[in-house]
Amino acid sequence: MTSPALPTSDVPTISREQLAAALRARRVTLVDVLSPESFAAAHLPGAINLPVADVGRRAEAVMPDRHAPIVAYCGGPT
Repeated sequence: MTSPALPTSDVPTISREQLAAALRARRVTLVDVLSPESFAAAHLPGAINLPVADVGRRAEAVMPDRHAPIVAYCGGPT
């Protein structure tokens, strides 16, 4: 499900292999945008939990490197 307020046509994608390589090289910040409860139940190793509703308010405080590319993920369609 996408929001009309958040266009996705210009958002680049990354393959699983590219993500794994970028994480090993510490070139990206991995952000899980689900709820804290979902994050506690399961998340990718090394991910930071930053729920969508909190991005505007907390992103600057929790992002370790504000210049690093960000890879955000959620549960996706079920």
